[in-house]
Amino acid sequence: MKHRATALSAILPLLLASCIGIDADVRIGTDGSVDATIEYTVSIAVDELGKLGANASYLPLPVGRDDLDLAARRAGGELRSWSRKDGTESFAVSASLRFPDAAAFAAFLDPAGSLASFEEAGGKSTLSIRLSGGTPPADKDLAEFIRVAFTDYSIAIRVAAPRNPSAADGFALSGRNASFSMKAADLYASPDPVSLTLSW
Repeated sequence: MKHRATALSAILPLLLASCIGIDADVRIGTDGSVDATIEYTVSIAVDELGKLGANASYLPLPVGRDDLDLAARRAGGELRSWSRKDGTESFAVSASLRFPDAAAFAAFLDPAGSLASFEEAGGKSTLSIRLSGGTPPADKDLAEFIRVAFTDYSIAIRVAAPRNPSAADGFALSGRNASFSMKAADLYASPDPVSLTLSW
């Protein structure tokens, strides 16, 4: 019984993360400022579990207006708009944010700097985002279950750079625009780390 509980605690974050769909548009201006529009869909079950004390850490992004506003302000940015639409099985949040520069935007994504970072060196700017550390469930049947059960959720990120990118990893490029899209279940069940890097 103890072994079963340990296994459940190991896969619960994966199951919950797979119940979240994210669609983000990021525009970096010529002055370095960043405007971001983020829309995410969260399963009602995930939201309820996220409110249960120790489970709060399993919800990887703030869903309330006040929480999102605080996260933006702590990074030096501002929340410009926020709305929420409730459905029977999930709810959708849309938010518009502005940051003075890409470093502040990276700090908003991850204040610790281990999952998102921004660097400037030799006239080159580089934004890096790590979406997954490559920790799939050990059970192949469970991995397949995640892929099937949460197939409607995806992670999509589009970045408009101030000029044509000089290098990209994980992104598809078209002029100044970089894009990434992946099924959420595939992302979190990936045996390899999934990271994005864009330089301009």
